[in-house]
Amino acid sequence: MVRAHDLPGDVVRRLAGTAPRPARGGAAGDAPSPPPAPAPARRERRRRAEEAAAQGTGPLRRLGFFAVLLRWGTVLVGLLLALTTEDTRGAPLLLATGLLVANACWWTLRPPATDHPSRAAEVALLADLAVTVTAVAITGRWNSPFVLTPVPTVMLAGFGWGYVESLAAAALAGGSVAAVDIAIGVPEGGARLAAQAGVVLLAGAILGGFTRRLAVDAVAHQQQAIDEMARMSTANDLLLALHDVAQTLPASLDLGEVVTSARARFRELFDYTAATILVGDDPTGTWRVELAEGVRLSPGLLEGALPAALVAAASAPRPVLAHDLITRPSHGSAPLARSGLYAPLRARGGLVGLVAIEHTDPGRYSERDRDLLESMAEPLALAIDNALWFSRLRTLGAEAERARIARDLHDRLAQSLAYVTFELERLSERDGAPDELGALRDVVRGVVSELRETLFQLRAAVSETADLAEVAGEHAARFQERTGIATSVSTRLGGQRLPVQVEQELWRILQEALTNVERHSGAEHAWITWAIAGGHAWLEIRDDGHGFRPHQVRRERFGLVGMRERADAVGAHLAIDSEPGRGTRVLVELEVPR
Repeated sequence: MVRAHDLPGDVVRRLAGTAPRPARGGAAGDAPSPPPAPAPARRERRRRAEEAAAQGTGPLRRLGFFAVLLRWGTVLVGLLLALTTEDTRGAPLLLATGLLVANACWWTLRPPATDHPSRAAEVALLADLAVTVTAVAITGRWNSPFVLTPVPTVMLAGFGWGYVESLAAAALAGGSVAAVDIAIGVPEGGARLAAQAGVVLLAGAILGGFTRRLAVDAVAHQQQAIDEMARMSTANDLLLALHDVAQTLPASLDLGEVVTSARARFRELFDYTAATILVGDDPTGTWRVELAEGVRLSPGLLEGALPAALVAAASAPRPVLAHDLITRPSHGSAPLARSGLYAPLRARGGLVGLVAIEHTDPGRYSERDRDLLESMAEPLALAIDNALWFSRLRTLGAEAERARIARDLHDRLAQSLAYVTFELERLSERDGAPDELGALRDVVRGVVSELRETLFQLRAAVSETADLAEVAGEHAARFQERTGIATSVSTRLGGQRLPVQVEQELWRILQEALTNVERHSGAEHAWITWAIAGGHAWLEIRDDGHGFRPHQVRRERFGLVGMRERADAVGAHLAIDSEPGRGTRVLVELEVPR
């Protein structure tokens, strides 16, 4: 099975990043149509299409080539018309033909204006228009055989710039010839010919602008299709990664499974004689040993008891490579280790754990091994952090289960025991009843009493109407009456209180701490302090009992795991201060939520 921390680093980063989410679809095979893009997105897509078209990367390059062919066509048509006309006009016709042929050759050898419709291209297009208009003007104006030669130039303006520029070019060409007509004199039938030529120029202008619009729209649709494909590809990668993660969630959210999987990967990738994984335990200020293969370590290590190589790794930006631990002022986790790899495990900007891979031979590991461990550190740290948070959330969800168990005990077991007690009481009072029946009645009474106390502890909870101070006071009174341990409660709240869920977790920590006082401390007095002031809140449970050394006991004893998880779940810091013969002090501190 692929674990979450086995995913490649880029997939993990993509999951934590801002990759676009795939749109929700309907039933299988019924792909929903994408919602219309917002106006800014449509404008941006058209702008990019305009740029692509202007750079000749779209259909406009072919339109420029079409304009060159059309230019040569109008010149050849003009020459044929001139040859079939009786009045060849001598030198003006030769001059016009030379100008038009040279101009056509220039535009054939030179890229058309649609490649880069810049200021220089505009000047070149105006020069082209001037040549064609001059050729028309000197060869008979509207009656000239070359009257169609301005049309390709007008269409080029439409191809490169759009309707406005093509219409302006048509107006400029027609207006220039009309101005010559007015200056020299309008020949007979000139108005009709001018109207016909004007219609042709206008049609060329409209055709050029319309063709450009079609080409730009084609590029825009192509760009939209490319964008959609890119989004679909990203969504597909994300869905595949989420599928892999979903398959591993039950395992990757359990710290034991994470450590087991990491050990299996270590065995596959490294040759080692000792492997260690430590996880930080903020409440006790120790490092919990989650994996100790080939080395014997105590369950919890104080900060000062960490091996020097791991201390160096905790502040290093990447894994530390030690070729020979004897020749350097540090030592590893295993006493006989001579070489090792030591990596920090960081998640959400904080240090969550440490890893040590060691061997008894010097120089066993290389830079390649360090890079390999570094690539594993990020997903492993993320998996460990996920497991820790899942444990905290699971603790928060235990309250509903407590209430359900309390209801079941009350509705079934408590009522049945109460009935048995009543019947035993009735039977034991009869004449001739055996003494054993009275003894049995006393035992059942004790069980009922203990069950009532358990039900009280299960059902006692902080609510909107009962704050922590009230619940703690009632519980302390019952605790003192039942155990004989003098218990006092001191509160300094200033009319403030924390959210119900936060006070509920603090209340469960208080319950567990008093249970420890009753079962393990041998104390005569217990003091409870609950205070809120200066943006901070703290709950203190102190006793005068035997005391113990917190870092020397197993994590499972004294309910330390549950108290730590509850403190973590509400963002509190839990500290346990105890020494043999000096009692125990449990302190929970947190900032007041704003």
